[in-house]
Amino acid sequence: MNAAGQSVESTKTLLEMYQDARLRTEAQNLLLRRGLRVAPLPLERVPWVSESIREQMAVFHALRYPTLPPLVSSVRLTPASEADVFEEAFRNTQWTYLGSNERIPVDTMLTKELRAMLEAYFGAPTGTVVEQVDAGEAAFEYIQFEYRFVLNDTIPLILVDVNGPFERGVVTMTDRKYRNLLPKLKRALLHPVLDEAVHAPYADYYYMSALESWFLTGFDGERFFLEGIPPPNMERGRPSYDMTPDR
Repeated sequence: MNAAGQSVESTKTLLEMYQDARLRTEAQNLLLRRGLRVAPLPLERVPWVSESIREQMAVFHALRYPTLPPLVSSVRLTPASEADVFEEAFRNTQWTYLGSNERIPVDTMLTKELRAMLEAYFGAPTGTVVEQVDAGEAAFEYIQFEYRFVLNDTIPLILVDVNGPFERGVVTMTDRKYRNLLPKLKRALLHPVLDEAVHAPYADYYYMSALESWFLTGFDGERFFLEGIPPPNMERGRPSYDMTPDR
């Protein structure tokens, strides 16, 4: 009540009543969208004036939030010339694999685009169709490309395409004893590749067993291409991205 005996509510102007009603409505809508809890603001560290306190707090934060070593400390790509060395070193390995099981960029990206980024970051793959034909593999087993790595000097990791240029992501394989680490190893290896996001020209042969057809696929520096071709002469080695008919 005010001094004149009128309620506070009755002394409000129509505009003020409208503003109050709008505020209540907006607050209710906000709670319905976000719930009853407000998202916390990020912590803001207040600087310490005293040098001694600063040193003590530095030790405290180091103990509370220790710096963990990286999961992957070294990466070595096996070049094509050393594929047999890799095979011999890990010939007794029981392999476990991981496909495109997550909705992360590396699993949703077209394989042909990821291949161009791998070429830019690591260089040419360890194996392609050309080397498989030399090894006498059956046509239905052909893959487009294969990268073989040794992580931390001891952990084997293999990347292969899923279904050539028609799919997304890659299949990742490692020793079965590292099965639980495989998702983390995959991300640790490939996230820097995606972060750099550089595409290098490349070309690969690809055989589609369902159509019994050969393709030349790759990236010429400006566009991705996929051209049907006659069975290639593997004795000439790996193809070049400037072999497309319109170049």
